Amino acid sequence: MPDPAAAPLPAVEYGLTGVALKMGLTLAVLLGVIFAAFWLLKRYGPKIGLGPGGRGGSLRLMDHLPVGPKKSVVVVRFLNKDLVLGVTDHTITRLAEVDHAANADFADALAAKTVQPDDAP
Repeated sequence: MPDPAAAPLPAVEYGLTGVALKMGLTLAVLLGVIFAAFWLLKRYGPKIGLGPGGRGGSLRLMDHLPVGPKKSVVVVRFLNKDLVLGVTDHTITRLAEVDHAANADFADALAAKTVQPDDAP
C-alpha cells in the first residue's frame, strides 16, 4: 500500500520548444518508416509478385539498353513471345521476335532467329 504521506509526483509541463521537438521527432520517425517501407517494396516487391514487375501481367519489360541520347533497345515479354524493340523519340521498331522458352538462353534463341548478312539473298 502506498504511503499516504508521500507527495504526489509533479505534473510534467512541456514548453513550446519541448512540444515542437517531440512533434518533429515523431514526424522524422514516421517518415523514416515510410521511406524504409518504400525502399523494401521497390527492392523486394517484384520478387514476391508486387508492383509492375510482379506476377499477373501479360506485358513485362525484361531489359533495357540505352544506345544513344533518346535511343534504346528494349526486350519486352508479351504472352509467350520476347520482342526486341528499337525505341527512339518518334518511332518504335520491332527488331526481332522470339518464342519464349523457359529453359532456353535468350542470346542463343536470338542468334538462331537472326538473319546473318551472308545468308541474305
